[in-house]
Amino acid sequence: MVSERQGYIPVVRRLPLIISITAFIVAAAASWKVVRRHIPSDIEYQGQKIKLSKYYLSFEDYKDDPDNIDPSESARVARLVREAPIAHQFADRNELVRAIFEIKFPGYGLGSLGESPQPDGSILAMFSVEIPRANENRYWVFEKYESSYKLANDFTGPDVPGFRKVRRENGALSYTWANGGPTLTRPLTKNAP
Repeated sequence: MVSERQGYIPVVRRLPLIISITAFIVAAAASWKVVRRHIPSDIEYQGQKIKLSKYYLSFEDYKDDPDNIDPSESARVARLVREAPIAHQFADRNELVRAIFEIKFPGYGLGSLGESPQPDGSILAMFSVEIPRANENRYWVFEKYESSYKLANDFTGPDVPGFRKVRRENGALSYTWANGGPTLTRPLTKNAP
């Protein structure tokens, strides 16, 4: 038989310790549930606070959660992204990209859809940002003149595999989808080149 002096403590004597540890863990978990409801759970976008569905310990946790925006905020967030102002002209690509990053909702997608050379030698550059929880993107096309960019089109459309190319024809822009869908034709934005 093993004695207490050899390091063996009967289970009955360890039971209060096990109960205390378990009670502490349960109390800590319950406290965290209550506390996290009162910790600020919002994000700033376009100068406004947007309520999130819960508190996130890190931006990565927020970004990876598809339900990160409180459902009551979905329509407002979509409207803010759709209506966020963008300048009609930029001195260079860096200035243009910074402006698009300011419109991108934190944690959601942004894409450069490439540049499409035109028969007249000009170049059309296309960008998009994801509109959260709307299954839509906001798209921009800028015409490149030397190193500056001028807005040619700004619209929202479905979130699909994307456009393959854009071309100017008959005073409008025609978009060809990567998935082979029908061509989309849009008028040039006012004040476009």
